[in-house]
Amino acid sequence: MAYSGTTGRVPRYICHGGRVERGSSSCLTIGGLRVDRAVAAAVLDAIQPAGVTAAVEALERLHSEHDLTRQALALAVEKARYEAQRAQRQYDRVEPDNRLVAGELERRWNETLTQVAEAEARLATLEGQPPTLSEEQHDALLTLSHDLATVWHHPAASEALKKRILRTVLHEIMIHTTQEPPEHVLHLHWHGGVHTEVRVARNTAGKHGRATDRDVIEVIRELSKVCRDLTIAATLNRLGYRTGTGKTWRAHSVACVRYQYRLPNFTKGHDWLTLTQAAQQLGVSATVVQRCIAQGTLPARQVVPYAPWIIQRTDLALPAVHAVVQGVRTGRSQLSLRPCQSEWPGQACTQAGAEQGVAAPGEPHGLTRPSGEQ
Repeated sequence: MAYSGTTGRVPRYICHGGRVERGSSSCLTIGGLRVDRAVAAAVLDAIQPAGVTAAVEALERLHSEHDLTRQALALAVEKARYEAQRAQRQYDRVEPDNRLVAGELERRWNETLTQVAEAEARLATLEGQPPTLSEEQHDALLTLSHDLATVWHHPAASEALKKRILRTVLHEIMIHTTQEPPEHVLHLHWHGGVHTEVRVARNTAGKHGRATDRDVIEVIRELSKVCRDLTIAATLNRLGYRTGTGKTWRAHSVACVRYQYRLPNFTKGHDWLTLTQAAQQLGVSATVVQRCIAQGTLPARQVVPYAPWIIQRTDLALPAVHAVVQGVRTGRSQLSLRPCQSEWPGQACTQAGAEQGVAAPGEPHGLTRPSGEQ
């Protein structure tokens, strides 16, 4: 085991077998960050079913320890009372004229009475505060039992505790590397005889651990077709993605990734549209376009959930899309020419009545005077 890095806290696993046995260089040296994360994930996945049981046992142990402590204090009180009674009997038997011995016995008796009072006070305090958890604390404990990763990565979880857990469930770990694909192959030998295999990607020549994740590169590749760098950065931050160094995304960061991986530029291409832009091109609402995507009428792609939809401009000319748009427009014209409806229940609406007593939409309502009325 060795440590490197600017602060000397990055672990590396080194095998000195070649140097010791053959006088050559180390036969194997690997970085420990990814390997440690992979082993921890495998261990947590293996002991996850026991998390709920451990939480329940922790609650039972809390009550059990409280009972044991109360019993120990009760015995301490009983012993202190016995010593006080014994000191009292010794004081009662001394000759009154022997003042030196009587004074010493009286001092011992007072000390035992003080011990009795202290022991009774501790017992009363313990009995007055039983170990009860609130409903929120109980639910939080059970929730953590289902999410052991949160407990594992908590700042209060010491490295000594983690090593103790690993040594409890694992006997040994054998590692070898492969060139194609570039991976570290870990063989986990569990206590009980079960063996599992875990593969961890390793850096190739010229690569480092702070490179942008492949999923992020794919998201940037797709969003670059319809979004500017500032919009892409805001989308990546909203989705929870981070740069290779763990920072939030900015427009400059997105531009650097596009330049590094030769990704398309939004300002130089007009072949792709967002959902809102497609709705404007078709002259319908965004809900209509979204319904076409859901029904499979309009091909579209969403690289990750909650990311903008990406639509190819030429797909707007598909006959099925035109049919839906035409149907929406026809429905609007039919709604604008809806038939006359009666204002009062049970009153028939005739054409003559509409001409005499019902005003057209947008015109003031008026009453037609009967003939002969001035």
